[in-house]
Amino acid sequence: MAWIPGVERGVKEKPDATWQFYVTASGNNVVSEEINDVLGDGPPKKELGALLTRIQFNRALARDTGPLGRGLFEARLTYIGNEYRLYFAYGPSGEHVLLGLAFHKKGSQGAQDRVIDVARDRLADWLRRI
Repeated sequence: MAWIPGVERGVKEKPDATWQFYVTASGNNVVSEEINDVLGDGPPKKELGALLTRIQFNRALARDTGPLGRGLFEARLTYIGNEYRLYFAYGPSGEHVLLGLAFHKKGSQGAQDRVIDVARDRLADWLRRI
């Protein structure tokens, strides 16, 4: 188990929520594919893992996340001058689920708006199917 800041080493703490990534109705793991396509297996992927761990243990820093409205949030990762975003939502009925909906390397505002729209569409699809 990874060490979590603010938790004594050797103490096993239960996370406040569990990450899931959006999967299409046909079974495609699109968010996992987006993360792999953008980050590969290099150091930024490890940084993303640390960020997701902070969020799921409710230890996110103020700069780590932000609300986007209508149930959508963003997780912010900066690595050597590059900005990455994971758009996510919490489970709709109070269950302890963090649903990753879309991931990208931040670029123009227009491109970011399109990815946010994709994340909103995926969230609506997921909510219809649960």
